[in-house]
Amino acid sequence: MTITLELPPEIEERFLAQARVRDMSIDAYMKEFLSRSTIGPAQATILSPDEMNRLLDEAAELVPDGTPLSDYAMSRESIYTRENEW
Repeated sequence: MTITLELPPEIEERFLAQARVRDMSIDAYMKEFLSRSTIGPAQATILSPDEMNRLLDEAAELVPDGTPLSDYAMSRESIYTRENEW
């Protein structure tokens, strides 16, 4: 199957960057990306610590450099809200 998508340049660049990080062609990366994103709960596998670290590193690469993260966003008050006390 062949699918053509019109992506905004910034999203296209993120996919290209991820393919480069993994030393893959964009075609191979997109096939893997789509394959991972269509895995249902019954098909999910337990990740090794190394695989989890790699995936977290990939996710961190998707955040543009210089993206501000406030002190509040990382504070206890932000993470634990009143809803957690119920």
